[in-house]
Amino acid sequence: MDQPFRKDLSHITWDEVYARQVQRAPLVTEWMDALGLDAGKRVLEIGAGPGYVSLVLADRVGAAGIVYAVDRSAEALAHLERRQKERGIAHVRRMVGDAATLAADDLRADSALVTMVLHHADDPDGILRNVHRLLPPRALAVVAEFHPEGPCEQGPPRSVRLTPARVQAWCEDAGFRMQDYRRQSPEHYMLVAERAG
Repeated sequence: MDQPFRKDLSHITWDEVYARQVQRAPLVTEWMDALGLDAGKRVLEIGAGPGYVSLVLADRVGAAGIVYAVDRSAEALAHLERRQKERGIAHVRRMVGDAATLAADDLRADSALVTMVLHHADDPDGILRNVHRLLPPRALAVVAEFHPEGPCEQGPPRSVRLTPARVQAWCEDAGFRMQDYRRQSPEHYMLVAERAG
């Protein structure tokens, strides 16, 4: 029997979270393409968890690029560190912290991914405001979530899913301009937003 959903993911192991991230692999290429990621780019990933997406991003940007992998769980990022060492990947920079308040003076990202994390957050609109602050003008961010009208065969229960309209409003309040909206699957959607200013 499944454990009740908990925002902090304490009801499952990081290996289980990683396996869930792997299940979303078909979505990741579309996220990277929307950001225009290629070799040498620097990308901020919010809510990296145990790091499946971080490693895919690292493959895309290559050793000349940087992936800033942010998560509030040191345990999750230790999981990512282990996988990095196994694969010999040095250009993922793990950063433990609250994405809503993270102040990283040495962070120089060209774009950001905020995927499948806002429904876990205590301050989701604060995360988007801070991502806006951390990005340069005209930088793109992809924000992806589970659709409340999805079948709920994977992902969180319907009661904690966020509507595209709510996420778009948070993005716009943070200072982003909407560029695109896509329903990626019955369960998933993504928004592409440009940092204004």
